[in-house]
Amino acid sequence: MHRRDDTDIKRAFLIFVLFQILVWTIVARALAVSLPLDVVSDGISWGHEWQLGYYKHPPLPAWLTEIAFDTLGDVGPFLLSQLAIAATYLLVYALGREVSDVRQAVAGTMLLAGTIYFSTASPEFNNNVAQMPAWAAIALTFYKALNTKTYRWWLALGLACGVGILMKYSSALLIAVAFVYLIANRSARQVLLTPKPYLSMAVFAVTIAPHVYWLILHHIEPIRYAVNRGGNFTGIAQHIWILLNFVLAQLADQIVLILVAMITGFMGRQMLPKRTDFSDPNFQFLIALGLGPALLSVLLSMLTGLGLRAMWGAPMWNLTGLLIVFASRHRLERTSLRRLYVCTAVLFVLQPTAYAFETNIGPQLLGQPCRTLWPDRAMAVFFDNEWNMRVHQPLGIVAGDGWLAGLVAMRSSPRASVFIDGNFDYSSWITPERISREGALVIWQIDKKHQGLPAELATLPHLKTMGVHRFKWPRAQRMPDLEVGWGIIAPQDPVTVRAK
Repeated sequence: MHRRDDTDIKRAFLIFVLFQILVWTIVARALAVSLPLDVVSDGISWGHEWQLGYYKHPPLPAWLTEIAFDTLGDVGPFLLSQLAIAATYLLVYALGREVSDVRQAVAGTMLLAGTIYFSTASPEFNNNVAQMPAWAAIALTFYKALNTKTYRWWLALGLACGVGILMKYSSALLIAVAFVYLIANRSARQVLLTPKPYLSMAVFAVTIAPHVYWLILHHIEPIRYAVNRGGNFTGIAQHIWILLNFVLAQLADQIVLILVAMITGFMGRQMLPKRTDFSDPNFQFLIALGLGPALLSVLLSMLTGLGLRAMWGAPMWNLTGLLIVFASRHRLERTSLRRLYVCTAVLFVLQPTAYAFETNIGPQLLGQPCRTLWPDRAMAVFFDNEWNMRVHQPLGIVAGDGWLAGLVAMRSSPRASVFIDGNFDYSSWITPERISREGALVIWQIDKKHQGLPAELATLPHLKTMGVHRFKWPRAQRMPDLEVGWGIIAPQDPVTVRAK
């Protein structure tokens, strides 16, 4: 009977994972005309160039986005994002099976559907979403390496850590927490007297070596970008406010998860774990890796004065569900998987509905276009035609901000390269020689804040401004037309350009 129950629970879990993939891929694609911001500016535009690194981030998510888009078109990045979420679920479940039974592992995993990172934020594949399965893989392989003491799991841990870094540098937070746990745990640190962790480090080093080489050549540009992106505190009040904002944002993102845990009985009165639970090595492991990265982030921010952004917390809460379930093991008779199934089914209706409002209805009410409802194809057709009438060779380069230029380059035929902000440091695939040989289309948005040619584009040599063109918003959005300024850099004699 117990085996039959376990089989039914596993079947329900697999259906849940399948629904995650199908519902969110279909809904996100159906609601979109263009693709999300990060998919365009940090994914397709970068991945098209196949570099070992980019000015913001490591390369792996951009490569995956490029493969998905080239293979499946617009549906590809949406499907890729849900496959990443599904992989995270499966890896968290696998860890749950190591520390508990099937029922608790499934409950601890399905509760994650209540966080925005696994729902309304999931359609936009970016480095935050990409590192979620990597973090889950690091946690699983680290646990297996410590408990099986076999070489293959230590080697797998090194690979998982390397992939995590290639997804996003913030994976170093989890790696650091794992290292501290290894040192602090008396039984675990005995492994340091064996070759296993050092072989793991070797695999890690080999995995990230090409990217490290790129970082050295490019003066660690992404690290400097991350520091600037986070911002710096200018006073104690701002210091406290930014930290508080990060913490509150993380709590807000877990509200639905907490509500579902209360409805299903995994949270409530007498929920606090027994003292004996804290001495359980598995509970200690979940606490360390489940809460450690967020606490370390706040600590580093306090010590260094660097800011924190809410979405950086995306991969930090993979183990929240398992933590809640493990903490409530003494009251499992009061919990209900059936109610959890019902709550999850309701979430698969309510969350996509909220996403539809966020991306389609809300922006129109506010008069602010959603990124997934831009006239990208109309822009590409217009600028392709204008370019072809004036320059007798294919459009190869579009200069402008990563979003606007990325949209046109993505839809042009053949696809063009993006010259981000006209900045050679941001676009290592663009050189002055290539500009002189191929020329470039230069575009910029006209709005209330920006009425003319942006300063970063105005310095481009041989730029001839052509005017402003208006584009209607798709799906009859009731907003003023999109105004795009544009100009052309015609192909030049390379010798002449260099001489100047």
